[in-house]
Amino acid sequence: MKLKAHNPAVLALMLGLCTGQATAITPGEALLMASERDPALASARAAYQAEAEAGEQERSQLRPTLGLIGDGYYNSSDSQFAFGSAKDQYRSWSAYLQARQPLLRMDWSARGDRADTHDALAREGLADRERTFVSRVSQRYIETLLAEDEIDQAESEASAVRESLSDTRKRYDVELVPGTDLKEAQARDDLAQAELVSARASVEQARDALQEVTGYDRARLPRLREALDFPALDPVDIDGWLRIAAENSTATRDAKLRLQLAQTELKSRQADAWPTVDVVAQAGRMDSLDYSLGQRQDDAKIGVELNLPIYAGGYNRSRVREAEGRVKEAEFELQRASLETERQVRSLFRAVETARARAAAYNRALDSAVLAQAAAAAGYDAGTRTITDVLDAKSRVVQARRTRNASRYDLLTQSLLLYAAAGNLTIASVAKTDALFEPR
Repeated sequence: MKLKAHNPAVLALMLGLCTGQATAITPGEALLMASERDPALASARAAYQAEAEAGEQERSQLRPTLGLIGDGYYNSSDSQFAFGSAKDQYRSWSAYLQARQPLLRMDWSARGDRADTHDALAREGLADRERTFVSRVSQRYIETLLAEDEIDQAESEASAVRESLSDTRKRYDVELVPGTDLKEAQARDDLAQAELVSARASVEQARDALQEVTGYDRARLPRLREALDFPALDPVDIDGWLRIAAENSTATRDAKLRLQLAQTELKSRQADAWPTVDVVAQAGRMDSLDYSLGQRQDDAKIGVELNLPIYAGGYNRSRVREAEGRVKEAEFELQRASLETERQVRSLFRAVETARARAAAYNRALDSAVLAQAAAAAGYDAGTRTITDVLDAKSRVVQARRTRNASRYDLLTQSLLLYAAAGNLTIASVAKTDALFEPR
């Protein structure tokens, strides 16, 4: 997933916000705005740049090195000779320039593979952090949508209950209904107002969380279309999702790379017992002319340096055994990650299908509740139903709509979680959901 800084679409959207021409942002637009604002994404990129250096450090060990070695001393000597003695105090110094090029390492290929694996781990880490970013912003967006729907329902219920209270009071004044109906209507009104206060607090908290990552003003978001058929999953079967997850899942890919890293480390440690050969070139000067018997010597040499380990007290063998253990650990971790990912994908696939069925069922329940409310209102006008029946019917409509809406947002959430678990959640995949929304 590539996120460009200073995206023109984001700049245009921000310009609209600043000039007062802002429209309700879609999920895709919210993610684009967050990609410019949220420091978590900038932190992910900085972490990638740091982690990418591990591969470069590995490669540098096979490149030439050049160093300058120098020293300077103030000397005091007291010498005895057969023909006399001498005392001197003098300065001396030396400087050498040394170049070294590794010529033979038994783990050269392993070092190259390890460097490539470090690069891949850095890229995978960035991709994982970007997916976490997309999931986090999407979740906050959905939570805000749900909170705004909740306040819509609370306001609708409070308005309906207040209207029923007013109607009941008028009927009570002309003795058409008993006092118990008026008390019941008043109690319902008090409860509806309390729920409205709670809903207002919840929506402000949700907007705070969304504004934190996007910088979006507190204007209302769009809503899911009233008549909406959620698109089917692609692929439509669990086997297809398992194949995608096996290839793209963050946990599985990370575990595979860490196994490769452990295997290359084992090869390098096994190579520690083998000889190494370097080409070494050195040039320098030693100067002690201040001494009566001193000299100035210029020296230059080039040759081959062999290092043959013979015995290290068991240190190398211990490091090999440690690396072998790390390989086994990584193998089991890959197995665990694969099984866990498969379980998560299966569970989320079922959750999506269940949420889809629940959303359809709750949509039918809402239709039934609306018809029941109309029947209760007609019965109340005809004198065959009480105000309690009417209020109950209105509450059931509000509750049915609230449950229906929550089930649709749950379907959206579970779908995004499935994409995340399979490793293919991106801004582009979230932006595809923009078509599901309409202005409020």
